[in-house]
Amino acid sequence: MTAANVPTAPSPAAPKGLPLALRLALVLSAAVLIVLLLAGAVVNRVVTQSFEEVVTEQQAQQVEAAAEALTDLVRVGGEPRSVAEGARILNRLARSLDGSVELIGPDGRPLASFGRPISPDVAIDEIRVPITTATGVEVATLVAQAPTSSGTTDRPFLQLFNASLVVAGLVSVAAIAGVSVWMARRQTKPLQDVAAAATRLGSGDLSARATGGGDLESQELAGAFNSMAGRLESSEMLRRRAATDMAHDLATPATVLQGQLQAMIDGVVPRSKANLEAAAASAAAMGSVIVQMGELASAEAAPLQARPERIDVAAVLAEAASALDGLYRERGVTLKIEPTAPGLAAHADPAHLGRALRNVMTNAAQHTPTGQTVRVTATSATATTDGAPSNRVQIRVTDEGPGIPAEDLPHIFERFYRSDPARSAHPSSSEGSADSAGRGAGIGLTIARELLAPSSGAISVERTGPDGTVLLIELPSA
Repeated sequence: MTAANVPTAPSPAAPKGLPLALRLALVLSAAVLIVLLLAGAVVNRVVTQSFEEVVTEQQAQQVEAAAEALTDLVRVGGEPRSVAEGARILNRLARSLDGSVELIGPDGRPLASFGRPISPDVAIDEIRVPITTATGVEVATLVAQAPTSSGTTDRPFLQLFNASLVVAGLVSVAAIAGVSVWMARRQTKPLQDVAAAATRLGSGDLSARATGGGDLESQELAGAFNSMAGRLESSEMLRRRAATDMAHDLATPATVLQGQLQAMIDGVVPRSKANLEAAAASAAAMGSVIVQMGELASAEAAPLQARPERIDVAAVLAEAASALDGLYRERGVTLKIEPTAPGLAAHADPAHLGRALRNVMTNAAQHTPTGQTVRVTATSATATTDGAPSNRVQIRVTDEGPGIPAEDLPHIFERFYRSDPARSAHPSSSEGSADSAGRGAGIGLTIARELLAPSSGAISVERTGPDGTVLLIELPSA
């Protein structure tokens, strides 16, 4: 395949849409604008109504004052002077009202009219005040008509008020928009930081970490990302370490096997039973690593294959002990299964539980010195699950090994993790045979955890120290 034909990963599509900071700023600005418009409309309505009431009251007071003046002139008498003075009063009143003023006689006929006519399509306010003599006889009625104040939008006061309201609204919107942009950028900066850290992480920088902002949510987001990045970095470190260890575990017996076979082919060594057994041992060492890898793949598919049922715990422990009898004899380690309570049963997949127990008991044998004992006990206990008490079966596997170092303890259930080879119970074993079989690929406990999980089971380290380690397996009771 040429370089031109090598498939490449598709590049990520460029992000589309507006930045979150700008969208937040626009939303906040739109919300503020709507609030200001509603508030401005309410304030304008209240002020206009109050203004109308004041204007109407002033107009009524003006008409009443003009009527009183005309009444005084009628009562005083003096025809020429009274008529001229009355005309001046009514003219001033008409100009002040920006409307028309009429005197209506007792018979309903107009006696005099002042001011300008009002268009029929303009709403008007009409005020009537009677004019009487000293004896109380009504001699005329003063009728004043003026445009309603609601139709006088050109009044200077309302114009100035409305202009001030618009200017204040525009200034407020501009100020709020600026503050919104600043706040939105400040609030979205932690998101941008997480995105930048994710980009670096995706580019291969496993040390990339994010820093949260001042709020709890962004700190939780950054914490979750950093936790994920830490696990990814740890997994990558374990993967590289596993690749090196597995290459070594496979290369050593493969080299030995190839050398032995070639030597027999060339006639350098005889094709004896001992030499063939040595070659078979090297092939078995390679096969054990490959088998464990297959077991891990099978364990990861356990949720799809699990068929939990009622299991007699004593029978499962006896079966596991029988399967591992040869291993324990080879290592010179005693396996002791403590008697269980009659009728003790768990709810789990029998095949998965059996494999998990064999892995845990094999791990205990590998870290127990020759001549020592591995003890397995099973009891019933009450535990709290999701806030509610539940009956659990607890299986403890106790070895008499050197314990688990503190630096290894958080990682023993991670796949491919293996502690320092110096911790091996058989330091004298050769790399090509016993050690490879003894230490394995570092996935035995991982497989046990994966097999127990579909049955709501769990495995943990209950205790560890120089006098040994206790691994605790918990399963729901049946």
